[in-house]
Amino acid sequence: MHGGQQHGRDYTPLFRFLLSRVGQRWDDVFREACARLDGTAPIFWMVATCEADRCAYFRADENSYFSGLFVDEDGILSLVAPEINEDSLKPTCACCTHSFNGKVFTQRFGA
Repeated sequence: MHGGQQHGRDYTPLFRFLLSRVGQRWDDVFREACARLDGTAPIFWMVATCEADRCAYFRADENSYFSGLFVDEDGILSLVAPEINEDSLKPTCACCTHSFNGKVFTQRFGA
């Protein structure tokens, strides 16, 4: 009915794959990721294509956050803000479990 809409896709495995390849050559990582996907758009939710698009982290769904990535001048996949982790972020509510790169936030809501 709505041929252009695609719902219910879980890109968590892609995001974990990209995180596991931090420090490696982007061309190789991109080639491998593309071989497993039907489109490249989700890759660029996480990997900034220019300096202005770099974000320390992004929200993949309501309560799941992942590190922002970029390709450095040497063509290496890198973290935008390596100092950010599950200990440095605060939940936005008390009723949900919030995670960063698959790890539960350690801070409590309102703390």
